Amino acid sequence: MARIPALGDVTDPERPVVVIADDDIAVRTVFQRALERAGFYVLPASDGQRALELLRSTSVDVLLLDLRMPGQSGLDTLHELRADSALRKVSVILVTGSPDEADRVIGLEQGADDVLVKPVSITELVARVRVQIRGRAAVADELRAGRDQRRRMTRLLADLPRQSDLVELATALADQLPTALGVDGTAIMAIERRSVRCVAASGALSRRFPPGRAVPQEVAAGIIRRPDAGPWFDILREGSEGGTAIELAFVPFSLAERAEAIGHFVYARADPEAVALDDRITHLMDATEFAVTALRPVLEYAETTNAALLALRKVIVTRDFAVHLQPIVRLDGGEIFGYEALTRFNDGTRPDIRFAEASRLGLGRALERAAIRAAIVAIAGEPPEVALSVNVSPDVLGHERSLPELLRQAQRPVVVELTEHERIDDYAAVRASLERLGPNVRLAVDDAGSGYASLKHILALQPSYVKLDIEWVRGLQDDPVRRSLVSGLAHFANETGAELIAEGIESDDERSVLLELGVRLGQGFHLGRPAPPPSTAPGSGSTR
Repeated sequence: MARIPALGDVTDPERPVVVIADDDIAVRTVFQRALERAGFYVLPASDGQRALELLRSTSVDVLLLDLRMPGQSGLDTLHELRADSALRKVSVILVTGSPDEADRVIGLEQGADDVLVKPVSITELVARVRVQIRGRAAVADELRAGRDQRRRMTRLLADLPRQSDLVELATALADQLPTALGVDGTAIMAIERRSVRCVAASGALSRRFPPGRAVPQEVAAGIIRRPDAGPWFDILREGSEGGTAIELAFVPFSLAERAEAIGHFVYARADPEAVALDDRITHLMDATEFAVTALRPVLEYAETTNAALLALRKVIVTRDFAVHLQPIVRLDGGEIFGYEALTRFNDGTRPDIRFAEASRLGLGRALERAAIRAAIVAIAGEPPEVALSVNVSPDVLGHERSLPELLRQAQRPVVVELTEHERIDDYAAVRASLERLGPNVRLAVDDAGSGYASLKHILALQPSYVKLDIEWVRGLQDDPVRRSLVSGLAHFANETGAELIAEGIESDDERSVLLELGVRLGQGFHLGRPAPPPSTAPGSGSTR
Protein backbone atom coordinates (compact mmCIF):
# COMPACT_ATOMS: atom_id res chain seq x y z
CA MET A 1 0.00 0.00 0.00
CA ALA A 2 1.36 3.44 -0.93
CA ARG A 3 2.43 5.70 1.91
CA ILE A 4 -0.03 8.46 2.76
CA PRO A 5 1.68 11.86 2.48
CA ALA A 6 2.00 13.74 5.74
CA LEU A 7 1.92 17.49 6.20
CA GLY A 8 5.71 17.51 6.25
CA ASP A 9 5.75 16.17 2.68
CA VAL A 10 4.34 19.47 1.45
CA THR A 11 7.53 21.48 1.00
CA ASP A 12 5.78 24.87 0.68
CA PRO A 13 3.29 25.42 3.52
CA GLU A 14 1.87 28.41 1.62
CA ARG A 15 1.05 26.23 -1.37
CA PRO A 16 -2.66 25.27 -1.32
CA VAL A 17 -3.35 21.53 -1.12
CA VAL A 18 -6.09 19.91 -3.18
CA VAL A 19 -7.25 16.27 -2.97
CA ILE A 20 -8.83 14.81 -6.11
CA ALA A 21 -11.11 11.83 -5.35
CA ASP A 22 -12.25 10.15 -8.57
CA ASP A 23 -12.25 6.50 -9.63
CA ASP A 24 -11.42 7.51 -13.24
CA ILE A 25 -7.62 7.73 -13.53
CA ALA A 26 -7.89 9.79 -16.72
CA VAL A 27 -9.99 12.42 -14.97
CA ARG A 28 -7.63 12.47 -11.98
CA THR A 29 -4.63 12.93 -14.26
CA VAL A 30 -6.17 15.80 -16.25
CA PHE A 31 -7.33 17.61 -13.10
CA GLN A 32 -3.99 17.06 -11.33
CA ARG A 33 -1.91 18.45 -14.20
CA ALA A 34 -4.14 21.51 -14.57
CA LEU A 35 -4.13 22.30 -10.85
CA GLU A 36 -0.39 21.73 -10.49
CA ARG A 37 0.26 24.10 -13.40
CA ALA A 38 -1.90 26.63 -11.53
CA GLY A 39 0.32 26.32 -8.46
CA PHE A 40 -1.54 23.85 -6.26
CA TYR A 41 -0.16 20.80 -4.50
CA VAL A 42 -2.36 17.88 -5.57
CA LEU A 43 -2.97 14.52 -3.89
CA PRO A 44 -4.93 11.94 -5.96
CA ALA A 45 -7.33 9.40 -4.44
CA SER A 46 -9.09 6.61 -6.30
CA ASP A 47 -12.05 6.38 -3.89
CA GLY A 48 -13.78 8.13 -0.99
CA GLN A 49 -12.12 6.13 1.75
CA ARG A 50 -8.64 6.95 0.41
CA ALA A 51 -9.61 10.64 0.26
CA LEU A 52 -10.66 10.62 3.93
CA GLU A 53 -7.33 9.00 4.89
CA LEU A 54 -5.49 11.82 3.10
CA LEU A 55 -7.62 14.50 4.76
CA ARG A 56 -6.95 13.05 8.21
CA SER A 57 -3.17 12.98 7.69
CA THR A 58 -2.64 16.17 5.68
CA SER A 59 -3.79 19.77 5.91
CA VAL A 60 -6.04 20.05 2.88
CA ASP A 61 -7.71 23.18 1.54
CA VAL A 62 -10.07 21.75 -1.09
CA LEU A 63 -11.49 18.30 -1.87
CA LEU A 64 -12.65 17.63 -5.44
CA LEU A 65 -15.08 14.75 -4.90
CA ASP A 66 -16.63 12.61 -7.65
CA LEU A 67 -20.32 12.05 -6.89
CA ARG A 68 -20.57 8.49 -8.17
CA MET A 69 -17.76 6.06 -7.24
CA PRO A 70 -17.81 2.32 -6.57
CA GLY A 71 -17.72 1.33 -2.94
CA GLN A 72 -18.02 4.50 -0.87
CA SER A 73 -19.86 7.07 -2.99
CA GLY A 74 -19.22 10.77 -3.05
CA LEU A 75 -22.33 11.50 -0.96
CA ASP A 76 -21.32 8.89 1.64
CA THR A 77 -17.84 10.42 1.80
CA LEU A 78 -19.30 13.92 2.13
CA HIS A 79 -21.60 12.80 4.93
CA GLU A 80 -18.70 11.23 6.88
CA LEU A 81 -16.51 14.28 6.29
CA ARG A 82 -19.12 16.78 7.54
CA ALA A 83 -19.76 14.59 10.60
CA ASP A 84 -16.07 14.78 11.57
CA SER A 85 -15.36 18.04 13.45
CA ALA A 86 -11.69 17.90 12.45
CA LEU A 87 -12.56 17.86 8.73
CA ARG A 88 -15.71 19.95 8.71
CA LYS A 89 -13.99 23.11 7.44
CA VAL A 90 -12.50 21.48 4.32
CA SER A 91 -14.04 22.99 1.19
CA VAL A 92 -15.73 20.33 -0.97
CA ILE A 93 -16.50 20.64 -4.66
CA LEU A 94 -18.69 17.81 -5.94
CA VAL A 95 -17.98 16.72 -9.51
CA THR A 96 -20.73 14.81 -11.30
CA GLY A 97 -21.34 13.49 -14.79
CA SER A 98 -25.11 13.76 -14.30
CA PRO A 99 -26.95 16.93 -15.42
CA ASP A 100 -29.84 15.93 -13.15
CA GLU A 101 -30.92 18.85 -10.98
CA ALA A 102 -31.76 16.49 -8.11
CA ASP A 103 -28.14 15.29 -7.85
CA ARG A 104 -26.92 18.89 -7.48
CA VAL A 105 -29.56 19.80 -4.93
CA ILE A 106 -28.87 16.69 -2.82
CA GLY A 107 -25.13 17.38 -2.89
CA LEU A 108 -25.60 20.98 -1.78
CA GLU A 109 -28.05 20.00 0.93
CA GLN A 110 -25.55 17.38 2.20
CA GLY A 111 -22.99 20.14 2.72
CA ALA A 112 -21.03 20.54 -0.54
CA ASP A 113 -19.69 24.04 -1.13
CA ASP A 114 -19.94 23.87 -4.90
CA VAL A 115 -20.91 21.53 -7.74
CA LEU A 116 -19.29 21.02 -11.15
CA VAL A 117 -20.83 19.03 -14.01
CA LYS A 118 -18.63 16.97 -16.34
CA PRO A 119 -17.27 17.68 -18.89
CA VAL A 120 -15.57 20.37 -16.85
CA SER A 121 -13.80 23.39 -18.35
CA ILE A 122 -10.26 23.34 -16.96
CA THR A 123 -10.27 27.14 -16.71
CA GLU A 124 -13.48 27.02 -14.72
CA LEU A 125 -12.17 24.18 -12.56
CA VAL A 126 -9.11 26.18 -11.55
CA ALA A 127 -11.24 29.27 -10.98
CA ARG A 128 -13.65 27.36 -8.74
CA VAL A 129 -10.83 25.90 -6.67
CA ARG A 130 -9.27 29.35 -6.28
CA VAL A 131 -12.57 30.73 -5.06
CA GLN A 132 -12.59 28.10 -2.33
CA ILE A 133 -9.14 28.98 -1.01
CA ARG A 134 -9.09 32.76 -1.55
CA GLY A 135 -8.68 34.05 2.00
CA ARG A 136 -10.48 32.00 4.68
CA ALA A 137 -12.69 34.81 5.94
CA ALA A 138 -13.48 36.11 2.47
CA VAL A 139 -14.09 32.60 1.17
CA ALA A 140 -16.43 31.87 4.07
CA ASP A 141 -18.48 34.94 3.20
CA GLU A 142 -18.41 34.00 -0.49
CA LEU A 143 -19.55 30.44 0.22
CA ARG A 144 -22.35 31.58 2.48
CA ALA A 145 -23.54 33.97 -0.23
CA GLY A 146 -23.24 31.25 -2.88
CA ARG A 147 -25.13 28.71 -0.81
CA ASP A 148 -27.85 31.25 -0.06
CA GLN A 149 -28.14 31.99 -3.78
CA ARG A 150 -28.35 28.31 -4.66
CA ARG A 151 -31.04 27.79 -2.07
CA ARG A 152 -32.96 30.71 -3.54
CA MET A 153 -32.43 29.27 -7.02
CA THR A 154 -33.58 25.85 -5.85
CA ARG A 155 -36.77 27.34 -4.41
CA LEU A 156 -37.25 29.40 -7.59
CA LEU A 157 -36.86 26.37 -9.84
CA ALA A 158 -39.22 24.31 -7.70
CA ASP A 159 -41.97 26.93 -8.20
CA LEU A 160 -41.57 27.24 -11.98
CA PRO A 161 -44.43 26.10 -14.24
CA ARG A 162 -42.56 23.03 -15.58
CA GLN A 163 -45.40 21.97 -17.90
CA SER A 164 -45.36 25.31 -19.71
CA ASP A 165 -43.93 25.95 -23.16
CA LEU A 166 -40.54 27.58 -23.74
CA VAL A 167 -41.77 31.20 -23.82
CA GLU A 168 -43.85 30.84 -20.63
CA LEU A 169 -41.02 29.14 -18.76
CA ALA A 170 -38.41 31.65 -19.95
CA THR A 171 -40.68 34.57 -19.00
CA ALA A 172 -41.17 33.16 -15.49
CA LEU A 173 -37.40 32.78 -15.12
CA ALA A 174 -36.66 36.31 -16.38
CA ASP A 175 -39.24 37.77 -13.98
CA GLN A 176 -37.97 35.93 -10.90
CA LEU A 177 -34.20 35.88 -11.40
CA PRO A 178 -33.58 39.55 -10.50
CA THR A 179 -35.02 39.06 -7.00
CA ALA A 180 -33.20 35.75 -6.49
CA LEU A 181 -29.84 37.16 -7.66
CA GLY A 182 -30.05 40.76 -6.55
CA VAL A 183 -29.67 42.18 -10.07
CA ASP A 184 -31.71 44.88 -11.80
CA GLY A 185 -32.88 42.91 -14.80
CA THR A 186 -32.50 39.70 -16.78
CA ALA A 187 -32.86 38.79 -20.44
CA ILE A 188 -32.73 35.42 -22.20
CA MET A 189 -31.36 35.54 -25.76
CA ALA A 190 -31.62 32.79 -28.39
CA ILE A 191 -29.09 32.56 -31.24
CA GLU A 192 -30.92 31.87 -34.50
CA ARG A 193 -28.50 31.38 -37.40
CA ARG A 194 -27.14 34.89 -38.07
CA SER A 195 -29.53 36.75 -35.78
CA VAL A 196 -30.38 36.87 -32.09
CA ARG A 197 -33.88 37.01 -30.63
CA CYS A 198 -34.91 38.00 -27.12
CA VAL A 199 -37.10 35.24 -25.69
CA ALA A 200 -37.86 36.98 -22.37
CA ALA A 201 -36.69 40.07 -20.47
CA SER A 202 -37.43 41.89 -17.24
CA GLY A 203 -36.47 44.95 -15.22
CA ALA A 204 -33.86 47.29 -16.67
CA LEU A 205 -33.63 45.19 -19.87
CA SER A 206 -37.30 44.89 -20.83
CA ARG A 207 -37.39 48.17 -22.78
CA ARG A 208 -34.04 47.69 -24.50
CA PHE A 209 -34.72 44.08 -25.51
CA PRO A 210 -38.48 43.57 -26.13
CA PRO A 211 -39.39 39.86 -25.86
CA GLY A 212 -40.14 38.14 -29.16
CA ARG A 213 -38.16 40.63 -31.22
CA ALA A 214 -34.74 40.54 -32.84
CA VAL A 215 -31.91 42.01 -30.78
CA PRO A 216 -30.36 45.22 -32.24
CA GLN A 217 -27.75 44.35 -34.82
CA GLU A 218 -24.80 45.84 -32.93
CA VAL A 219 -25.56 43.67 -29.89
CA ALA A 220 -26.41 40.61 -31.99
CA ALA A 221 -23.11 40.87 -33.88
CA GLY A 222 -21.17 40.81 -30.60
CA ILE A 223 -23.12 37.79 -29.33
CA ILE A 224 -22.65 35.83 -32.56
CA ARG A 225 -18.91 36.55 -32.63
CA ARG A 226 -18.43 35.23 -29.11
CA PRO A 227 -20.49 32.03 -28.84
CA ASP A 228 -17.71 30.04 -27.14
CA ALA A 229 -15.67 32.74 -25.46
CA GLY A 230 -17.28 32.40 -22.03
CA PRO A 231 -18.90 35.21 -20.03
CA TRP A 232 -18.30 38.78 -21.14
CA PHE A 233 -19.35 42.28 -20.12
CA ASP A 234 -20.69 45.41 -21.79
CA ILE A 235 -22.12 48.80 -20.94
CA LEU A 236 -25.61 49.86 -22.03
CA ARG A 237 -26.33 53.60 -22.00
CA GLU A 238 -29.91 54.74 -21.62
CA GLY A 239 -30.76 57.97 -23.48
CA SER A 240 -28.00 60.21 -24.82
CA GLU A 241 -24.27 59.58 -24.65
CA GLY A 242 -24.18 60.99 -21.13
CA GLY A 243 -27.20 58.94 -20.01
CA THR A 244 -27.35 56.35 -17.27
CA ALA A 245 -24.88 53.50 -17.73
CA ILE A 246 -26.13 49.95 -17.12
CA GLU A 247 -23.55 47.20 -16.68
CA LEU A 248 -24.34 43.97 -18.52
CA ALA A 249 -22.97 40.47 -18.01
CA PHE A 250 -23.50 37.98 -20.86
CA VAL A 251 -23.29 34.29 -19.85
CA PRO A 252 -23.57 31.82 -22.76
CA PHE A 253 -25.30 28.46 -22.43
CA SER A 254 -25.59 25.33 -24.53
CA LEU A 255 -27.38 22.00 -24.43
CA ALA A 256 -25.75 18.73 -23.43
CA GLU A 257 -23.35 17.28 -26.01
CA ARG A 258 -23.29 20.52 -27.99
CA ALA A 259 -20.18 22.66 -27.79
CA GLU A 260 -21.59 25.78 -29.40
CA ALA A 261 -23.72 28.23 -27.45
CA ILE A 262 -27.37 28.42 -28.41
CA GLY A 263 -28.13 31.49 -26.32
CA HIS A 264 -27.13 33.88 -23.52
CA PHE A 265 -28.47 34.87 -20.15
CA VAL A 266 -27.93 38.62 -19.72
CA TYR A 267 -27.80 40.19 -16.26
CA ALA A 268 -28.03 43.94 -15.64
CA ARG A 269 -26.69 46.18 -12.87
CA ALA A 270 -28.23 49.67 -12.92
CA ASP A 271 -27.41 50.64 -9.32
CA PRO A 272 -23.84 52.02 -9.22
CA GLU A 273 -23.67 51.22 -5.48
CA ALA A 274 -24.28 47.50 -6.05
CA VAL A 275 -21.46 44.94 -6.35
CA ALA A 276 -20.01 44.97 -9.89
CA LEU A 277 -21.12 42.08 -12.06
CA ASP A 278 -17.58 41.01 -12.90
CA ASP A 279 -17.02 40.38 -9.18
CA ARG A 280 -20.06 38.11 -9.13
CA ILE A 281 -19.43 36.19 -12.32
CA THR A 282 -19.05 32.81 -10.59
CA HIS A 283 -22.45 33.20 -8.97
CA LEU A 284 -24.00 34.33 -12.25
CA MET A 285 -22.52 31.30 -14.03
CA ASP A 286 -23.97 29.06 -11.31
CA ALA A 287 -27.35 30.74 -11.64
CA THR A 288 -27.26 30.25 -15.40
CA GLU A 289 -26.49 26.54 -15.00
CA PHE A 290 -29.40 26.19 -12.60
CA ALA A 291 -31.72 28.07 -14.96
CA VAL A 292 -30.64 26.02 -17.97
CA THR A 293 -31.38 22.87 -15.96
CA ALA A 294 -34.99 24.04 -15.89
CA LEU A 295 -35.00 25.09 -19.54
CA ARG A 296 -33.10 22.12 -20.98
CA PRO A 297 -36.03 19.65 -21.27
CA VAL A 298 -38.21 22.30 -22.92
CA LEU A 299 -35.40 23.43 -25.25
CA GLU A 300 -34.58 19.87 -26.30
CA TYR A 301 -38.24 19.03 -26.70
CA ALA A 302 -38.86 22.17 -28.78
CA GLU A 303 -35.83 21.47 -30.96
CA THR A 304 -36.85 17.90 -31.81
CA THR A 305 -40.59 18.49 -31.71
CA ASN A 306 -40.62 21.33 -34.25
CA ALA A 307 -39.02 19.11 -36.88
CA ALA A 308 -41.33 16.20 -36.03
CA LEU A 309 -44.41 18.45 -36.16
CA LEU A 310 -43.50 19.80 -39.59
CA ALA A 311 -42.91 16.28 -40.94
CA LEU A 312 -46.15 14.94 -39.45
CA ARG A 313 -48.25 17.87 -40.70
CA LYS A 314 -46.87 17.19 -44.16
CA VAL A 315 -47.90 13.52 -43.88
CA ILE A 316 -51.44 14.54 -42.90
CA VAL A 317 -51.89 17.33 -45.46
CA THR A 318 -50.44 15.41 -48.40
CA ARG A 319 -51.99 12.06 -47.33
CA ASP A 320 -48.52 10.53 -47.47
CA PHE A 321 -49.92 7.12 -46.64
CA ALA A 322 -52.00 4.39 -48.22
CA VAL A 323 -54.97 2.41 -46.97
CA HIS A 324 -54.86 -1.35 -47.40
CA LEU A 325 -58.03 -3.36 -46.95
CA GLN A 326 -57.94 -6.83 -45.39
CA PRO A 327 -61.11 -8.92 -45.77
CA ILE A 328 -63.05 -10.25 -42.78
CA VAL A 329 -64.65 -13.48 -44.04
CA ARG A 330 -67.49 -15.75 -42.94
CA LEU A 331 -65.63 -19.00 -42.25
CA ASP A 332 -68.48 -21.33 -43.21
CA GLY A 333 -69.15 -19.98 -46.71
CA GLY A 334 -66.32 -17.61 -47.58
CA GLU A 335 -68.54 -14.51 -48.05
CA ILE A 336 -66.99 -11.11 -47.30
CA PHE A 337 -68.43 -9.67 -44.07
CA GLY A 338 -66.27 -6.53 -44.19
CA TYR A 339 -62.81 -5.06 -44.53
CA GLU A 340 -60.42 -3.81 -41.89
CA ALA A 341 -58.73 -0.57 -43.01
CA LEU A 342 -54.97 -0.64 -42.31
CA THR A 343 -52.88 2.50 -42.68
CA ARG A 344 -49.48 2.07 -44.35
CA PHE A 345 -47.13 5.05 -44.29
CA ASN A 346 -45.08 5.65 -47.41
CA ASP A 347 -41.84 6.17 -45.48
CA GLY A 348 -42.11 2.70 -43.93
CA THR A 349 -42.84 3.88 -40.37
CA ARG A 350 -44.84 1.32 -38.42
CA PRO A 351 -48.44 2.50 -37.95
CA ASP A 352 -48.43 2.02 -34.17
CA ILE A 353 -45.28 4.15 -33.87
CA ARG A 354 -46.61 6.89 -36.16
CA PHE A 355 -50.01 7.12 -34.43
CA ALA A 356 -48.33 7.16 -30.99
CA GLU A 357 -46.04 9.96 -32.17
CA ALA A 358 -49.01 11.93 -33.49
CA SER A 359 -50.81 11.55 -30.16
CA ARG A 360 -47.73 12.75 -28.26
CA LEU A 361 -47.38 15.79 -30.53
CA GLY A 362 -51.03 16.77 -30.27
CA LEU A 363 -51.86 15.69 -33.82
CA GLY A 364 -53.42 12.33 -32.98
CA ARG A 365 -56.96 13.38 -33.80
CA ALA A 366 -55.93 15.02 -37.06
CA LEU A 367 -54.07 11.90 -38.22
CA GLU A 368 -56.93 9.58 -37.22
CA ARG A 369 -59.44 11.80 -39.07
CA ALA A 370 -57.27 11.68 -42.18
CA ALA A 371 -56.89 7.89 -41.92
CA ILE A 372 -60.66 7.37 -41.49
CA ARG A 373 -61.46 9.63 -44.46
CA ALA A 374 -58.96 7.69 -46.57
CA ALA A 375 -60.50 4.38 -45.44
CA ILE A 376 -63.99 5.57 -46.44
CA VAL A 377 -62.67 6.51 -49.88
CA ALA A 378 -60.82 3.19 -50.20
CA ILE A 379 -63.90 1.03 -49.54
CA ALA A 380 -66.30 3.15 -51.59
CA GLY A 381 -66.30 0.61 -54.45
CA GLU A 382 -67.57 -2.24 -52.27
CA PRO A 383 -71.29 -3.12 -51.88
CA PRO A 384 -73.01 -1.03 -49.17
CA GLU A 385 -73.75 -4.09 -47.00
CA VAL A 386 -69.98 -4.78 -46.63
CA ALA A 387 -68.76 -3.37 -43.28
CA LEU A 388 -65.80 -1.05 -42.77
CA SER A 389 -63.66 -1.74 -39.68
CA VAL A 390 -61.48 1.14 -38.47
CA ASN A 391 -59.20 1.60 -35.48
CA VAL A 392 -60.28 4.54 -33.31
CA SER A 393 -58.56 5.69 -30.11
CA PRO A 394 -60.58 6.43 -26.95
CA ASP A 395 -59.47 10.08 -27.26
CA VAL A 396 -60.99 10.46 -30.73
CA LEU A 397 -64.03 8.42 -29.76
CA GLY A 398 -64.73 10.64 -26.77
CA HIS A 399 -63.69 14.07 -27.98
CA GLU A 400 -63.75 14.29 -31.78
CA ARG A 401 -67.01 16.12 -32.54
CA SER A 402 -66.80 15.44 -36.27
CA LEU A 403 -66.64 11.64 -35.80
CA PRO A 404 -70.40 10.86 -36.07
CA GLU A 405 -70.77 12.77 -39.34
CA LEU A 406 -67.48 11.38 -40.64
CA LEU A 407 -68.54 7.76 -40.08
CA ARG A 408 -71.98 8.41 -41.60
CA GLN A 409 -70.20 9.31 -44.82
CA ALA A 410 -69.17 5.65 -45.16
CA GLN A 411 -72.84 4.80 -45.95
CA ARG A 412 -72.34 1.24 -44.74
CA PRO A 413 -72.02 -0.63 -41.41
CA VAL A 414 -68.97 0.56 -39.48
CA VAL A 415 -67.04 -1.39 -36.83
CA VAL A 416 -64.95 0.71 -34.44
CA GLU A 417 -62.01 -1.24 -32.98
CA LEU A 418 -60.48 -0.54 -29.55
CA THR A 419 -57.33 -2.49 -28.70
CA GLU A 420 -55.82 -4.07 -25.60
CA HIS A 421 -53.14 -1.36 -25.68
CA GLU A 422 -55.59 1.55 -25.38
CA ARG A 423 -56.05 2.71 -21.79
CA ILE A 424 -59.65 3.50 -20.81
CA ASP A 425 -60.31 5.35 -17.56
CA ASP A 426 -64.05 6.02 -17.94
CA TYR A 427 -66.05 3.16 -19.48
CA ALA A 428 -69.36 5.01 -19.05
CA ALA A 429 -68.04 7.87 -21.16
CA VAL A 430 -66.93 5.41 -23.88
CA ARG A 431 -70.37 3.81 -23.96
CA ALA A 432 -72.00 7.24 -24.24
CA SER A 433 -69.63 8.20 -27.05
CA LEU A 434 -70.53 5.01 -28.94
CA GLU A 435 -74.24 5.67 -28.62
CA ARG A 436 -73.93 9.10 -30.24
CA LEU A 437 -72.38 7.47 -33.32
CA GLY A 438 -75.71 5.92 -34.23
CA PRO A 439 -77.08 2.39 -34.71
CA ASN A 440 -75.00 1.74 -37.83
CA VAL A 441 -71.74 1.78 -35.81
CA ARG A 442 -70.75 -1.26 -33.71
CA LEU A 443 -67.86 -1.81 -31.31
CA ALA A 444 -65.11 -4.41 -31.55
CA VAL A 445 -62.55 -5.10 -28.83
CA ASP A 446 -59.23 -6.17 -30.32
CA ASP A 447 -56.56 -8.61 -29.07
CA ALA A 448 -58.87 -10.69 -26.88
CA GLY A 449 -56.92 -13.23 -24.85
CA SER A 450 -53.68 -11.23 -24.91
CA GLY A 451 -54.12 -9.59 -21.54
CA TYR A 452 -56.32 -8.53 -18.65
CA ALA A 453 -57.19 -5.14 -20.17
CA SER A 454 -58.95 -6.62 -23.21
CA LEU A 455 -61.14 -8.84 -21.00
CA LYS A 456 -61.95 -5.83 -18.86
CA HIS A 457 -62.91 -3.91 -22.01
CA ILE A 458 -65.26 -6.76 -23.02
CA LEU A 459 -66.95 -6.93 -19.63
CA ALA A 460 -67.39 -3.18 -19.29
CA LEU A 461 -68.29 -2.27 -22.88
CA GLN A 462 -70.24 -5.35 -24.07
CA PRO A 463 -69.00 -5.05 -27.67
CA SER A 464 -70.72 -6.50 -30.72
CA TYR A 465 -67.47 -8.14 -31.86
CA VAL A 466 -64.47 -9.58 -30.04
CA LYS A 467 -61.29 -10.05 -32.10
CA LEU A 468 -59.33 -13.13 -31.08
CA ASP A 469 -55.61 -12.43 -30.84
CA ILE A 470 -53.39 -14.05 -33.50
CA GLU A 471 -51.27 -15.79 -30.83
CA TRP A 472 -54.24 -18.01 -29.89
CA VAL A 473 -55.04 -18.90 -33.52
CA ARG A 474 -51.54 -19.87 -34.66
CA GLY A 475 -51.17 -23.67 -34.60
CA LEU A 476 -54.59 -24.07 -33.00
CA GLN A 477 -55.18 -27.49 -34.58
CA ASP A 478 -52.16 -28.99 -32.78
CA ASP A 479 -52.58 -27.37 -29.36
CA PRO A 480 -55.37 -28.53 -26.99
CA VAL A 481 -54.65 -25.66 -24.58
CA ARG A 482 -55.29 -23.07 -27.28
CA ARG A 483 -58.43 -24.91 -28.37
CA SER A 484 -59.74 -24.87 -24.80
CA LEU A 485 -59.14 -21.15 -24.51
CA VAL A 486 -60.80 -20.36 -27.84
CA SER A 487 -63.75 -22.61 -26.99
CA GLY A 488 -64.18 -20.77 -23.71
CA LEU A 489 -63.99 -17.37 -25.38
CA ALA A 490 -66.50 -18.46 -28.02
CA HIS A 491 -68.91 -19.57 -25.29
CA PHE A 492 -68.29 -16.33 -23.38
CA ALA A 493 -68.91 -14.23 -26.51
CA ASN A 494 -72.09 -16.13 -27.30
CA GLU A 495 -73.41 -15.66 -23.75
CA THR A 496 -72.76 -11.89 -23.91
CA GLY A 497 -74.27 -11.44 -27.37
CA ALA A 498 -70.94 -10.79 -29.10
CA GLU A 499 -69.38 -12.51 -32.09
CA LEU A 500 -65.76 -13.67 -32.29
CA ILE A 501 -63.50 -12.62 -35.18
CA ALA A 502 -60.35 -14.75 -35.35
CA GLU A 503 -57.23 -12.93 -36.55
CA GLY A 504 -54.17 -14.36 -38.30
CA ILE A 505 -55.70 -17.46 -39.94
CA GLU A 506 -52.95 -18.89 -42.16
CA SER A 507 -54.16 -22.40 -42.97
CA ASP A 508 -57.31 -24.31 -43.80
CA ASP A 509 -56.73 -26.50 -40.73
CA GLU A 510 -56.93 -23.42 -38.48
CA ARG A 511 -60.13 -22.31 -40.25
CA SER A 512 -61.73 -25.74 -39.83
CA VAL A 513 -60.91 -25.99 -36.11
CA LEU A 514 -62.22 -22.46 -35.50
CA LEU A 515 -65.52 -23.41 -37.13
CA GLU A 516 -65.75 -26.52 -34.92
CA LEU A 517 -65.20 -24.30 -31.85
CA GLY A 518 -68.02 -21.95 -32.82
CA VAL A 519 -66.07 -19.08 -34.42
CA ARG A 520 -67.88 -17.76 -37.50
CA LEU A 521 -65.76 -14.78 -38.67
CA GLY A 522 -62.06 -14.54 -39.40
CA GLN A 523 -59.28 -12.79 -41.22
CA GLY A 524 -55.71 -13.71 -42.12
CA PHE A 525 -53.38 -14.37 -45.04
CA HIS A 526 -55.18 -17.65 -45.79
CA LEU A 527 -58.42 -15.72 -46.35
CA GLY A 528 -56.99 -12.59 -47.96
CA ARG A 529 -53.93 -10.39 -47.54
CA PRO A 530 -54.16 -6.63 -46.90
CA ALA A 531 -54.11 -4.83 -50.26
CA PRO A 532 -54.87 -1.40 -51.66
CA PRO A 533 -58.33 -1.05 -53.22
CA PRO A 534 -58.45 -1.61 -57.00
CA SER A 535 -58.72 2.10 -57.75
CA THR A 536 -55.31 2.77 -56.15
CA ALA A 537 -53.50 -0.47 -57.00
CA PRO A 538 -50.37 -0.23 -59.18
CA GLY A 539 -51.31 0.10 -62.84
CA SER A 540 -54.82 1.41 -62.12
CA GLY A 541 -53.95 4.89 -63.31
CA SER A 542 -54.45 6.51 -59.92
CA THR A 543 -52.42 9.65 -59.25
CA ARG A 544 -53.08 9.80 -55.47
